[in-house]
Amino acid sequence: MYFYLTWIISILLDILTKYLANNYLSQEIPIISDFFALKLMHNSWIAFSIPVYWAVLKVMTIVLIAIIFIYYIRNEKNEKSRLTDCAFWFILGWAIGNAIERILYSEVTDFIKIKYFAIFNFGDIFINVWVIILLTLYINKTWKNIA
Repeated sequence: MYFYLTWIISILLDILTKYLANNYLSQEIPIISDFFALKLMHNSWIAFSIPVYWAVLKVMTIVLIAIIFIYYIRNEKNEKSRLTDCAFWFILGWAIGNAIERILYSEVTDFIKIKYFAIFNFGDIFINVWVIILLTLYINKTWKNIA
């Protein structure tokens, strides 16, 4: 049950933060000088402003990732911990939040700017944080099996 709750929370947080950015972020707001700021941008590329020019490829990539996650969650259940389950559902939720925008508007709302890097949103951050957590768990499990 909590899996669905984490999934719904991540989608709602994604929608809420993008709503706030779209409605209240009319100009750039510096947070740490010109290094870190809030700046509204509508991005037709994929995560962290990586360019992908074919809309069909974008949607296919999103759908493929969702299918892989759902398959893994449903078929590998006995092998995982609650943290792993939580990570997968959060990743799926944020990915769906971005996919909804991409399908409806052919772009995603980004609003976190780091100089010399990219403009991105919370979904991009949390997807990457949870992927790092999953990789860490996988590496730890692999090392325990080797030892």
